[in-house]
Amino acid sequence: MKKLLASFISGILILGMVSGCGKKNDSGESQAETENTFEVQHKTENEVVHVTDGIMPQVIEKKVTYVQMEKDGQWEVESSEIVNWNPPEDFIILNTVWFMETDDAASMFTYLDDSYSGKKATFCLNFSDDLFSTDFKVEKDPDGTPVLRVVLSMHGNIIVECEGEKIYLKDIKIKDCVVYEDGSSRSIVDCGNGEETLFVPSDVRQGTKDEYLAFVPSLEDRIRAESDTYIDMVSFDNLPRFEVASPNVTDGKWDAKITNTKYGENISPELSWEEVEGATNYVVIMLDGSWLHMDVYTTETHLSEGAFGKGERGAQYVGPYPPSGTHTYSIFVFALKGEMSKEDFFFDAGNNSTDKIFKGLDEDKDGNTGNVIAYGRLDGNYTHQD
Repeated sequence: MKKLLASFISGILILGMVSGCGKKNDSGESQAETENTFEVQHKTENEVVHVTDGIMPQVIEKKVTYVQMEKDGQWEVESSEIVNWNPPEDFIILNTVWFMETDDAASMFTYLDDSYSGKKATFCLNFSDDLFSTDFKVEKDPDGTPVLRVVLSMHGNIIVECEGEKIYLKDIKIKDCVVYEDGSSRSIVDCGNGEETLFVPSDVRQGTKDEYLAFVPSLEDRIRAESDTYIDMVSFDNLPRFEVASPNVTDGKWDAKITNTKYGENISPELSWEEVEGATNYVVIMLDGSWLHMDVYTTETHLSEGAFGKGERGAQYVGPYPPSGTHTYSIFVFALKGEMSKEDFFFDAGNNSTDKIFKGLDEDKDGNTGNVIAYGRLDGNYTHQD
């Protein structure tokens, strides 16, 4: 009887426990279901990001919303909104120098043609000290990428070194700039022949003024790089060389007024040089590649502007008139001991050669060589204009 009573009580307890597990709350959920239910969590925070990469450092203020999908789970970014985006107040871009490397020069700068595609290059960008206007606007690219548009107007210089050669673009105008969150940027620049796009990566290096000056190509290199007709080699480069000067050439470019174009007056340039010991006379030649524009015989070391025009052999000049592109007009002044033996050149015509001209001058009337004591050279470019 006692055993039967104990079994009956145990059964009642077990039944009660089973009934308790199935007990519902007021909403109809079981207690276990209530304990396992998690409501998705959201939170919004204001964050400030300081970007130090690239040419223009940035302070970006964002309103970021995070979401937590499960209890004790990771908070993940649900949305992000830029509320303020500007360079820091102490940011200075005037008179700064920047260096950057690329494996594809053409993709970095649209000024370069397809021959620069896939070629390694070093770029140097130097900003001048003029800044006419600046405004900042947060916008989006067509693909939705947030950008900071910098509306400005300033000048600068770009130097591109590629496979041992340098391109020097002086006094380009920077008209607009778009900066990305990673510090990279793209700028619209006017190089004088239309607008181009310069892409600047985030991994740039700020340089010094001395580094920039060391990177600037020589005047001779710049003239050569821009020219279609530069005379590279002369057979007489072992002779002593003297300086020839002219106020009609500035930074490697001839004044338009010496040209035989609608922009010029077709007047000979002013030229001067130091007297060469032992010289009795000088021969002045101007060549555009093989085209002869000037031949003057003189005992003086200074020629006045406009002293010569189309005339007789030894006193004639016709100004530059390039049919297209940029041509180099090279002045050669030869210092002679005595009279030359032969005039081996053709005025206002092609088929001239520095070698032939020199040989005719270097041989005197008696057939002796060594008549040319020294020579001077002055180069200047002129670009065709419509």
